[in-house]
Amino acid sequence: SSVAQVVETGNVYIYKCHANQYFFAIPVVVDSRYSFVAVGGHVYLEGSDIKDFYEGITGYGFDGEAVSKLRGEVKTIPPKSLFTFPSIVNNMAAPILRCVMSAAEKGAVDASAARLKGFYALEQVYRAIAPVLDREELYETILLKSSELVGAERGSLMILDNKNNLLSIKAVRGMDKSLADGLRVKVGEGISGAIAAKGVPVMVKDIEDEVPSWKNRPRYRTKSFISIPLKLESRVIGVINVSDKLSGGTFSEEDLHLLLSFANYASIAIERGAYYSMSEELKTLSMTDPLTGLFNRRYFRERLYEEVERVKRHDGRFSTFIIDIDNFKSFNDRYGHLAGDELLKGVSRAIKDAVRSMDVVARYGGEEFAVILPHTDKKDACVIAERMRKGVEDYRPPHNIFEDWPTISLGVAEFPADASHIDDLINKADRAMYLAKRMGKNRVVMYEA
Repeated sequence: SSVAQVVETGNVYIYKCHANQYFFAIPVVVDSRYSFVAVGGHVYLEGSDIKDFYEGITGYGFDGEAVSKLRGEVKTIPPKSLFTFPSIVNNMAAPILRCVMSAAEKGAVDASAARLKGFYALEQVYRAIAPVLDREELYETILLKSSELVGAERGSLMILDNKNNLLSIKAVRGMDKSLADGLRVKVGEGISGAIAAKGVPVMVKDIEDEVPSWKNRPRYRTKSFISIPLKLESRVIGVINVSDKLSGGTFSEEDLHLLLSFANYASIAIERGAYYSMSEELKTLSMTDPLTGLFNRRYFRERLYEEVERVKRHDGRFSTFIIDIDNFKSFNDRYGHLAGDELLKGVSRAIKDAVRSMDVVARYGGEEFAVILPHTDKKDACVIAERMRKGVEDYRPPHNIFEDWPTISLGVAEFPADASHIDDLINKADRAMYLAKRMGKNRVVMYEA
Protein backbone atom coordinates (compact mmCIF):
# COMPACT_ATOMS: atom_id res chain seq x y z
CA SER A 1 0.00 0.00 0.00
CA SER A 2 1.00 3.66 -0.26
CA VAL A 3 1.47 3.98 3.51
CA ALA A 4 3.72 0.92 3.64
CA GLN A 5 5.80 2.27 0.76
CA VAL A 6 6.26 5.64 2.51
CA VAL A 7 7.22 3.96 5.80
CA GLU A 8 9.72 1.74 3.98
CA THR A 9 11.34 4.41 1.80
CA GLY A 10 10.75 7.60 3.81
CA ASN A 11 9.81 9.37 0.58
CA VAL A 12 6.64 11.10 -0.61
CA TYR A 13 4.38 8.80 -2.64
CA ILE A 14 1.98 10.31 -5.21
CA TYR A 15 -0.37 8.06 -7.13
CA LYS A 16 -3.44 8.09 -9.38
CA CYS A 17 -6.42 5.85 -8.71
CA HIS A 18 -8.70 4.11 -11.24
CA ALA A 19 -10.95 7.22 -11.37
CA ASN A 20 -8.01 9.44 -12.45
CA GLN A 21 -7.94 11.18 -9.06
CA TYR A 22 -4.59 11.88 -7.42
CA PHE A 23 -3.65 10.97 -3.85
CA PHE A 24 -0.50 11.47 -1.83
CA ALA A 25 1.14 9.91 1.21
CA ILE A 26 3.69 12.07 3.04
CA PRO A 27 6.20 11.09 5.73
CA VAL A 28 6.12 13.44 8.75
CA VAL A 29 9.18 12.98 10.96
CA VAL A 30 8.66 14.26 14.51
CA ASP A 31 12.00 13.11 15.92
CA SER A 32 14.23 10.03 15.93
CA ARG A 33 11.56 8.05 17.80
CA TYR A 34 8.32 9.05 16.14
CA SER A 35 7.18 9.40 12.54
CA PHE A 36 3.77 9.56 10.93
CA VAL A 37 2.25 9.28 7.45
CA ALA A 38 -0.20 11.95 6.26
CA VAL A 39 -2.55 10.77 3.51
CA GLY A 40 -4.67 13.12 1.37
CA GLY A 41 -5.49 14.35 -2.09
CA HIS A 42 -8.65 13.02 -3.71
CA VAL A 43 -8.30 15.66 -6.47
CA TYR A 44 -8.11 15.96 -10.23
CA LEU A 45 -5.29 17.80 -11.97
CA GLU A 46 -6.25 20.90 -13.94
CA GLY A 47 -5.75 20.36 -17.66
CA SER A 48 -6.23 17.25 -19.74
CA ASP A 49 -7.24 14.95 -16.84
CA ILE A 50 -10.26 16.99 -15.78
CA LYS A 51 -11.21 17.68 -19.41
CA ASP A 52 -11.18 13.91 -20.07
CA PHE A 53 -13.37 13.43 -16.98
CA TYR A 54 -16.02 15.93 -18.12
CA GLU A 55 -15.99 14.62 -21.67
CA GLY A 56 -16.35 11.07 -20.33
CA ILE A 57 -19.39 11.72 -18.15
CA THR A 58 -21.32 13.40 -20.96
CA GLY A 59 -21.53 9.95 -22.53
CA TYR A 60 -23.54 8.74 -19.53
CA GLY A 61 -26.46 11.08 -20.18
CA PHE A 62 -25.54 14.06 -17.98
CA ASP A 63 -27.08 17.27 -19.28
CA GLY A 64 -25.35 20.68 -19.31
CA GLU A 65 -26.91 21.77 -16.02
CA ALA A 66 -25.77 18.62 -14.22
CA VAL A 67 -22.22 18.99 -15.59
CA SER A 68 -22.10 22.66 -14.52
CA LYS A 69 -23.20 21.72 -11.00
CA LEU A 70 -20.57 19.00 -10.91
CA ARG A 71 -17.87 21.49 -11.92
CA GLY A 72 -18.53 23.41 -8.72
CA GLU A 73 -18.12 20.30 -6.58
CA VAL A 74 -15.15 18.53 -8.17
CA LYS A 75 -11.83 19.54 -6.60
CA THR A 76 -8.94 20.36 -8.92
CA ILE A 77 -5.41 21.68 -8.39
CA PRO A 78 -2.63 22.81 -10.75
CA PRO A 79 -0.12 20.03 -11.51
CA LYS A 80 2.72 21.95 -9.81
CA SER A 81 0.74 22.23 -6.56
CA LEU A 82 0.54 18.46 -6.26
CA PHE A 83 4.31 18.34 -5.95
CA THR A 84 4.77 21.40 -3.70
CA PHE A 85 1.98 20.47 -1.28
CA PRO A 86 3.95 17.73 0.55
CA SER A 87 6.49 20.25 1.88
CA ILE A 88 3.65 22.51 3.09
CA VAL A 89 2.00 19.62 4.96
CA ASN A 90 5.28 18.53 6.49
CA ASN A 91 6.18 22.04 7.66
CA MET A 92 2.75 22.45 9.23
CA ALA A 93 2.41 19.00 10.75
CA ALA A 94 5.85 18.35 12.22
CA PRO A 95 5.99 21.21 14.78
CA ILE A 96 2.39 20.65 15.88
CA LEU A 97 2.93 16.92 16.38
CA ARG A 98 6.10 17.61 18.36
CA CYS A 99 4.06 19.73 20.78
CA VAL A 100 1.40 17.01 21.04
CA MET A 101 3.94 14.29 21.74
CA SER A 102 5.73 16.46 24.28
CA ALA A 103 2.51 17.17 26.14
CA ALA A 104 1.52 13.50 26.09
CA GLU A 105 4.87 12.36 27.47
CA LYS A 106 4.77 14.89 30.31
CA GLY A 107 1.21 13.94 31.16
CA ALA A 108 0.40 17.61 31.46
CA VAL A 109 -3.38 17.68 31.05
CA ASP A 110 -3.73 21.44 31.45
CA ALA A 111 -0.78 22.18 29.20
CA SER A 112 -2.11 19.72 26.64
CA ALA A 113 -5.53 21.41 26.68
CA ALA A 114 -3.88 24.79 26.23
CA ARG A 115 -1.86 23.48 23.33
CA LEU A 116 -4.92 21.95 21.69
CA LYS A 117 -6.63 25.32 21.97
CA GLY A 118 -3.59 26.81 20.25
CA PHE A 119 -3.73 24.15 17.55
CA TYR A 120 -7.35 25.01 16.80
CA ALA A 121 -6.30 28.65 16.54
CA LEU A 122 -3.51 27.65 14.15
CA GLU A 123 -5.97 25.71 12.02
CA GLN A 124 -8.14 28.83 11.67
CA VAL A 125 -5.07 30.88 10.75
CA TYR A 126 -4.04 28.38 8.07
CA ARG A 127 -7.55 28.45 6.62
CA ALA A 128 -7.47 32.26 6.47
CA ILE A 129 -4.11 32.38 4.69
CA ALA A 130 -4.46 29.42 2.30
CA PRO A 131 -6.65 31.17 -0.34
CA VAL A 132 -4.66 34.44 -0.35
CA LEU A 133 -2.34 34.76 -3.37
CA ASP A 134 -1.89 38.51 -3.83
CA ARG A 135 1.44 39.38 -2.21
CA GLU A 136 0.42 42.64 -0.52
CA GLU A 137 -2.75 41.09 0.86
CA LEU A 138 -0.78 38.05 1.96
CA TYR A 139 1.70 40.17 3.95
CA GLU A 140 -1.15 41.97 5.71
CA THR A 141 -2.99 38.71 6.45
CA ILE A 142 0.10 36.97 7.83
CA LEU A 143 0.85 39.83 10.21
CA LEU A 144 -2.78 40.18 11.28
CA LYS A 145 -3.14 36.46 12.02
CA SER A 146 0.22 36.17 13.79
CA SER A 147 -0.75 39.12 16.02
CA GLU A 148 -4.16 37.61 16.77
CA LEU A 149 -2.56 34.24 17.47
CA VAL A 150 -0.59 35.56 20.46
CA GLY A 151 -2.78 38.55 21.36
CA ALA A 152 -0.35 41.27 20.24
CA GLU A 153 -1.40 44.86 19.68
CA ARG A 154 1.61 45.87 17.57
CA GLY A 155 3.65 44.11 14.96
CA SER A 156 5.57 44.28 11.71
CA LEU A 157 6.41 41.94 8.86
CA MET A 158 9.76 42.48 7.16
CA ILE A 159 10.99 40.80 3.98
CA LEU A 160 14.65 40.30 3.15
CA ASP A 161 16.09 41.63 -0.09
CA ASN A 162 19.02 39.25 -0.59
CA LYS A 163 20.57 41.37 -3.32
CA ASN A 164 21.00 44.42 -1.07
CA ASN A 165 21.05 42.51 2.24
CA LEU A 166 18.29 44.75 3.59
CA LEU A 167 15.01 44.15 5.42
CA SER A 168 12.03 46.26 4.33
CA ILE A 169 8.70 46.58 6.11
CA LYS A 170 5.80 45.10 4.12
CA ALA A 171 3.04 45.23 6.75
CA VAL A 172 2.55 46.94 10.13
CA ARG A 173 0.00 46.74 12.91
CA GLY A 174 -0.60 49.36 15.58
CA MET A 175 1.42 52.06 13.84
CA ASP A 176 1.29 54.33 10.80
CA LYS A 177 2.35 52.40 7.68
CA SER A 178 3.46 55.60 5.91
CA LEU A 179 6.11 56.17 8.59
CA ALA A 180 7.59 52.72 7.94
CA ASP A 181 7.40 52.62 4.12
CA GLY A 182 10.88 53.99 3.51
CA LEU A 183 12.53 52.22 6.45
CA ARG A 184 15.29 49.74 5.60
CA VAL A 185 17.21 47.67 8.13
CA LYS A 186 20.59 46.20 7.30
CA VAL A 187 21.07 42.54 8.18
CA GLY A 188 22.96 42.35 11.46
CA GLU A 189 21.82 45.75 12.74
CA GLY A 190 19.12 46.28 15.37
CA ILE A 191 16.79 43.60 16.68
CA SER A 192 15.25 42.56 13.35
CA GLY A 193 18.62 42.69 11.59
CA ALA A 194 20.15 40.45 14.26
CA ILE A 195 17.28 37.94 13.94
CA ALA A 196 17.75 37.85 10.16
CA ALA A 197 21.51 37.40 10.49
CA LYS A 198 21.39 34.61 13.07
CA GLY A 199 18.16 32.92 11.92
CA VAL A 200 17.04 32.20 15.50
CA PRO A 201 13.93 33.47 17.33
CA VAL A 202 14.04 35.77 20.35
CA MET A 203 11.43 36.12 23.09
CA VAL A 204 12.03 38.89 25.62
CA LYS A 205 9.89 39.38 28.73
CA ASP A 206 11.59 42.61 29.83
CA ILE A 207 13.80 44.27 27.25
CA GLU A 208 15.54 46.60 29.72
CA ASP A 209 16.27 43.81 32.18
CA GLU A 210 17.36 41.12 29.71
CA VAL A 211 19.04 43.28 27.07
CA PRO A 212 20.22 46.52 28.75
CA SER A 213 21.61 47.85 25.45
CA TRP A 214 18.09 47.74 23.93
CA LYS A 215 16.09 50.42 25.77
CA ASN A 216 12.31 50.29 25.56
CA ARG A 217 10.86 53.11 23.45
CA PRO A 218 8.04 55.34 24.80
CA ARG A 219 5.57 54.28 22.10
CA TYR A 220 5.51 50.67 23.43
CA ARG A 221 3.21 49.96 26.36
CA THR A 222 5.05 46.85 27.54
CA LYS A 223 8.67 45.68 27.58
CA SER A 224 7.94 42.20 26.18
CA PHE A 225 8.22 41.21 22.52
CA ILE A 226 8.85 38.28 20.18
CA SER A 227 10.90 38.38 16.98
CA ILE A 228 11.09 35.28 14.80
CA PRO A 229 12.76 34.58 11.46
CA LEU A 230 10.73 33.42 8.48
CA LYS A 231 12.75 30.60 6.96
CA LEU A 232 12.60 28.19 4.06
CA GLU A 233 14.77 25.34 5.28
CA SER A 234 17.91 27.22 6.38
CA ARG A 235 17.34 30.33 4.24
CA VAL A 236 15.93 33.40 6.02
CA ILE A 237 13.38 35.30 3.92
CA GLY A 238 12.02 37.73 6.50
CA VAL A 239 11.21 38.56 10.13
CA ILE A 240 7.97 38.86 12.11
CA ASN A 241 7.97 41.14 15.18
CA VAL A 242 5.10 41.30 17.70
CA SER A 243 4.88 43.43 20.83
CA ASP A 244 2.47 44.97 23.38
CA LYS A 245 0.39 42.02 24.48
CA LEU A 246 -3.24 43.11 24.72
CA SER A 247 -3.53 41.79 28.27
CA GLY A 248 -0.65 44.02 29.33
CA GLY A 249 1.35 40.95 30.39
CA THR A 250 4.39 39.27 28.90
CA PHE A 251 4.66 36.81 26.06
CA SER A 252 5.02 33.14 27.04
CA GLU A 253 6.87 30.10 25.74
CA GLU A 254 3.51 28.89 24.44
CA ASP A 255 3.19 32.10 22.39
CA LEU A 256 6.65 31.53 20.97
CA HIS A 257 5.85 27.91 20.01
CA LEU A 258 2.61 28.96 18.33
CA LEU A 259 4.37 31.65 16.32
CA LEU A 260 7.16 29.28 15.29
CA SER A 261 4.61 26.70 14.11
CA PHE A 262 2.81 29.40 12.18
CA ALA A 263 6.05 30.81 10.75
CA ASN A 264 6.79 27.55 8.93
CA TYR A 265 3.56 27.83 6.98
CA ALA A 266 3.80 31.62 6.56
CA SER A 267 7.22 31.26 4.91
CA ILE A 268 5.90 28.77 2.40
CA ALA A 269 2.84 30.95 1.76
CA ILE A 270 5.08 33.96 1.04
CA GLU A 271 7.23 31.93 -1.34
CA ARG A 272 4.09 30.56 -2.98
CA GLY A 273 2.77 34.13 -3.33
CA ALA A 274 6.01 35.21 -4.98
CA TYR A 275 5.84 32.32 -7.46
CA TYR A 276 2.17 33.03 -8.10
CA SER A 277 2.87 36.72 -8.84
CA MET A 278 5.71 35.72 -11.14
CA SER A 279 3.58 33.10 -12.91
CA GLU A 280 0.71 35.59 -13.31
CA GLU A 281 3.09 38.11 -14.86
CA LEU A 282 4.49 35.45 -17.20
CA LYS A 283 0.96 34.27 -17.98
CA THR A 284 -0.07 37.82 -18.85
CA LEU A 285 2.99 38.22 -21.07
CA SER A 286 2.26 34.92 -22.81
CA MET A 287 -1.32 35.89 -23.71
CA THR A 288 -1.00 39.59 -24.58
CA ASP A 289 0.38 41.57 -27.47
CA PRO A 290 3.19 43.78 -26.11
CA LEU A 291 2.44 46.75 -28.41
CA THR A 292 -1.33 47.13 -28.00
CA GLY A 293 -1.94 45.34 -24.69
CA LEU A 294 -4.70 43.29 -26.34
CA PHE A 295 -4.82 39.52 -26.20
CA ASN A 296 -2.65 37.75 -28.77
CA ARG A 297 -3.58 35.28 -31.52
CA ARG A 298 -2.76 32.22 -29.43
CA TYR A 299 -5.00 33.25 -26.55
CA PHE A 300 -7.77 34.26 -28.99
CA ARG A 301 -7.82 30.78 -30.49
CA GLU A 302 -7.90 29.18 -27.05
CA ARG A 303 -10.90 31.31 -26.08
CA LEU A 304 -12.52 30.60 -29.43
CA TYR A 305 -12.22 26.86 -28.76
CA GLU A 306 -13.75 27.29 -25.29
CA GLU A 307 -16.62 29.32 -26.72
CA VAL A 308 -17.31 26.68 -29.40
CA GLU A 309 -17.40 23.95 -26.73
CA ARG A 310 -19.70 26.05 -24.53
CA VAL A 311 -22.12 26.64 -27.40
CA LYS A 312 -22.16 22.93 -28.25
CA ARG A 313 -23.03 22.04 -24.65
CA HIS A 314 -25.73 24.66 -24.15
CA ASP A 315 -27.13 25.01 -27.66
CA GLY A 316 -26.18 28.68 -27.86
CA ARG A 317 -24.51 31.01 -30.36
CA PHE A 318 -21.77 33.60 -30.64
CA SER A 319 -20.28 35.87 -33.30
CA THR A 320 -16.76 36.73 -34.40
CA PHE A 321 -15.24 39.76 -36.14
CA ILE A 322 -12.14 39.84 -38.28
CA ILE A 323 -10.94 43.46 -38.61
CA ASP A 324 -8.32 44.91 -40.91
CA ILE A 325 -6.95 48.47 -40.98
CA ASP A 326 -7.53 50.05 -44.35
CA ASN A 327 -4.50 51.38 -46.25
CA PHE A 328 -2.14 50.48 -43.39
CA LYS A 329 0.86 49.87 -45.67
CA SER A 330 0.61 53.26 -47.37
CA PHE A 331 0.24 54.95 -43.96
CA ASN A 332 3.36 53.14 -42.75
CA ASP A 333 5.32 54.03 -45.87
CA ARG A 334 4.34 57.69 -45.61
CA TYR A 335 4.79 58.32 -41.87
CA GLY A 336 7.18 55.54 -40.77
CA HIS A 337 6.99 52.52 -38.52
CA LEU A 338 6.77 54.50 -35.26
CA ALA A 339 3.67 56.22 -36.59
CA GLY A 340 2.39 52.80 -37.64
CA ASP A 341 2.80 51.60 -34.06
CA GLU A 342 0.84 54.62 -32.80
CA LEU A 343 -1.87 53.82 -35.32
CA LEU A 344 -2.11 50.21 -34.09
CA LYS A 345 -2.37 51.39 -30.47
CA GLY A 346 -4.98 54.00 -31.34
CA VAL A 347 -7.13 51.54 -33.30
CA SER A 348 -6.86 48.98 -30.50
CA ARG A 349 -8.11 51.57 -27.98
CA ALA A 350 -11.05 52.50 -30.19
CA ILE A 351 -11.98 48.85 -30.71
CA LYS A 352 -11.71 48.12 -26.98
CA ASP A 353 -13.94 51.11 -26.15
CA ALA A 354 -16.69 49.79 -28.43
CA VAL A 355 -17.08 46.29 -26.96
CA ARG A 356 -18.66 44.92 -23.80
CA SER A 357 -16.76 43.64 -20.78
CA MET A 358 -17.50 40.00 -21.65
CA ASP A 359 -16.18 40.31 -25.22
CA VAL A 360 -12.66 39.19 -26.18
CA VAL A 361 -10.50 41.50 -28.31
CA ALA A 362 -7.18 40.35 -29.78
CA ARG A 363 -4.53 41.49 -32.18
CA TYR A 364 -4.65 38.66 -34.67
CA GLY A 365 -1.51 39.57 -36.58
CA GLY A 366 0.02 42.58 -38.34
CA GLU A 367 -2.79 45.11 -38.82
CA GLU A 368 -5.55 42.53 -38.21
CA PHE A 369 -7.70 42.29 -35.09
CA ALA A 370 -10.28 39.73 -33.99
CA VAL A 371 -13.21 39.83 -31.57
CA ILE A 372 -15.38 37.19 -29.89
CA LEU A 373 -18.89 38.23 -28.83
CA PRO A 374 -20.47 35.54 -26.61
CA HIS A 375 -24.25 35.01 -26.67
CA THR A 376 -24.58 37.30 -29.71
CA ASP A 377 -26.06 36.62 -33.14
CA LYS A 378 -24.90 38.33 -36.34
CA LYS A 379 -27.63 40.94 -36.34
CA ASP A 380 -26.76 42.22 -32.85
CA ALA A 381 -23.05 41.81 -33.55
CA CYS A 382 -23.31 44.16 -36.52
CA VAL A 383 -24.62 46.90 -34.24
CA ILE A 384 -21.46 46.58 -32.13
CA ALA A 385 -19.31 46.31 -35.26
CA GLU A 386 -20.76 49.54 -36.66
CA ARG A 387 -20.11 51.30 -33.36
CA MET A 388 -16.55 50.04 -33.54
CA ARG A 389 -16.09 51.19 -37.15
CA LYS A 390 -17.40 54.65 -36.31
CA GLY A 391 -15.20 54.82 -33.21
CA VAL A 392 -12.05 54.15 -35.26
CA GLU A 393 -13.13 56.59 -37.96
CA ASP A 394 -13.61 59.38 -35.40
CA TYR A 395 -10.55 58.58 -33.30
CA ARG A 396 -7.56 60.91 -33.39
CA PRO A 397 -4.34 60.55 -31.39
CA PRO A 398 -3.58 63.14 -28.65
CA HIS A 399 -0.94 64.87 -30.81
CA ASN A 400 -2.41 64.45 -34.27
CA ILE A 401 0.11 65.31 -36.98
CA PHE A 402 -1.44 63.10 -39.65
CA GLU A 403 -3.35 64.49 -42.61
CA ASP A 404 -5.47 61.36 -42.83
CA TRP A 405 -6.37 58.66 -40.32
CA PRO A 406 -7.07 55.16 -41.67
CA THR A 407 -10.40 53.39 -41.23
CA ILE A 408 -11.21 49.71 -40.69
CA SER A 409 -13.12 47.01 -42.57
CA LEU A 410 -14.96 44.33 -40.58
CA GLY A 411 -16.24 40.88 -41.44
CA VAL A 412 -18.82 39.22 -39.17
CA ALA A 413 -19.63 35.49 -38.92
CA GLU A 414 -21.76 33.50 -36.46
CA PHE A 415 -21.30 30.09 -34.87
CA PRO A 416 -22.88 27.64 -35.51
CA ALA A 417 -25.05 29.30 -38.18
CA ASP A 418 -22.12 29.96 -40.55
CA ALA A 419 -19.53 27.36 -39.57
CA SER A 420 -19.08 24.00 -37.87
CA HIS A 421 -15.54 24.44 -36.49
CA ILE A 422 -13.02 27.15 -35.54
CA ASP A 423 -11.00 27.44 -38.73
CA ASP A 424 -14.17 27.48 -40.83
CA LEU A 425 -15.59 30.29 -38.67
CA ILE A 426 -12.46 32.44 -38.98
CA ASN A 427 -12.36 31.79 -42.72
CA LYS A 428 -15.99 32.94 -43.12
CA ALA A 429 -15.39 36.13 -41.11
CA ASP A 430 -12.20 36.72 -43.11
CA ARG A 431 -14.07 36.35 -46.42
CA ALA A 432 -16.69 38.84 -45.24
CA MET A 433 -13.93 41.29 -44.28
CA TYR A 434 -12.31 41.04 -47.74
CA LEU A 435 -15.71 41.62 -49.30
CA ALA A 436 -15.93 44.83 -47.26
CA LYS A 437 -12.57 45.85 -48.74
CA ARG A 438 -13.78 45.21 -52.28
CA MET A 439 -16.96 47.20 -51.63
CA GLY A 440 -14.96 50.33 -50.83
CA LYS A 441 -13.54 49.75 -47.32
CA ASN A 442 -14.60 51.41 -44.06
CA ARG A 443 -17.65 49.21 -43.67
CA VAL A 444 -19.17 46.17 -41.94
CA VAL A 445 -20.16 43.07 -43.92
CA MET A 446 -21.96 40.00 -42.59
CA TYR A 447 -21.05 36.62 -44.02
CA GLU A 448 -23.81 35.30 -46.24
CA ALA A 449 -23.75 31.74 -47.60
